[in-house]
Amino acid sequence: MAGFNDLERCRFVRVQPLFGGLLRAAQACILTLIAILSSAGLRAEGPGRAIIQGPPPGWELVKITDDPELDEHVAMNNVGQIVFSKRMPDSAREEIFLYDNGKLRRLTFDNFQDQGGRINDNGTIVWHRLPAFNGDDSEIFRYRDGVIEQLTDNDDQDFRADITNSEVIMWSRRPDGETAQLVQYRDGVVTQITNNGVTNTCVRMNANEDFAWIAYDFKAEPSWRSTIMCSIGSVTHEITDGTNQPQGCAITNDGLVGWHDEGGIKLWQDGITAWIPNTTEDASGPALSNVAEILYASWNGVFWSPFVVRGETTHQLTNSEEQNMGGGNINDIGEVVLEMGDFPELDIWLMWRTRTPGDFTGDGRIDRFDFESMLNCLSNEACGTQTPPVCLDVFDLDDDGDIDFRDFAAFQTLVTPSQ
Repeated sequence: MAGFNDLERCRFVRVQPLFGGLLRAAQACILTLIAILSSAGLRAEGPGRAIIQGPPPGWELVKITDDPELDEHVAMNNVGQIVFSKRMPDSAREEIFLYDNGKLRRLTFDNFQDQGGRINDNGTIVWHRLPAFNGDDSEIFRYRDGVIEQLTDNDDQDFRADITNSEVIMWSRRPDGETAQLVQYRDGVVTQITNNGVTNTCVRMNANEDFAWIAYDFKAEPSWRSTIMCSIGSVTHEITDGTNQPQGCAITNDGLVGWHDEGGIKLWQDGITAWIPNTTEDASGPALSNVAEILYASWNGVFWSPFVVRGETTHQLTNSEEQNMGGGNINDIGEVVLEMGDFPELDIWLMWRTRTPGDFTGDGRIDRFDFESMLNCLSNEACGTQTPPVCLDVFDLDDDGDIDFRDFAAFQTLVTPSQ
């Protein structure tokens, strides 16, 4: 799973076994189409021809945050946990927040810029911390098992980290103020991966520890150039030719790489490149899931709108200036997380399966797991954080704008009888 941020810059256990036979089949649908068109000498086009307004049937958009602050750098894992940075009211610092099953927690309490959070399915989070707004000396931090650790402490600029479920971490390191090289952190050991005279950044990894990134040449004339790169099975590929300015970076477990350029959203695998229909130079992203779903944004001259490609259909999730998209992520169970709002007041939104009252887990039953979610929702104000609006959507059963003992009494009447 991969996400994208800053467009103007560049319970799962119960369903997990189902994915074993579906992942490659889903990817194969895209790649078979690419191969047929390519062999016929035609422009390879991926899925997503028809555009439908709104989320897919059975899915809805709900709000995780709702306040005047800027929420950005959002990422999500496959168990519904969401990490993001919140610009604090004084505008001089950003803090890391974690949303988990109805509970919103602030993880950092400092006077720094904590940005670029990424989260794996174990709930481990990595990010970089700047000492001042847009400062240069950034370090990498990790949150694991309730503990925050500083992984780097040097004069270099360490930034834009990613992490796998096996706890391997990669990021960019700028030692000289000009170029940046990729490094890998494994079991406490940092190893330099690239060694060239350009800026290597935006690294994204898959479960096989393959990775994709962007190599920027900021010394090129008359303007900078970039190249989409990947390393698959320890073999490095220059996917684009370095003559233009491709942006964005994503990679799936099957080695499908995504980016955008002046031609729209592109996909590459095994030497074959495909174009996503209906995308142009105004598209940004993409984020890719391991079940062949694609998230991207498109600029209409006024605001950014989010689009999700599922098979032959593209869904325009919103079409409103008040829901201007700032970034997003997609996971392997079809959920999408978005930064949207009237900039700079961006909030976190989640597209998930439509819930019925009381069924927070969305499994068709109202049981102890939903009760745990209700307790999480109730705990937010006691912990000094805002109750996520999505909690009210599901548990404000008397529709009076809060969750209290009357809602709890109503919840008890909805509990699914034991079989």
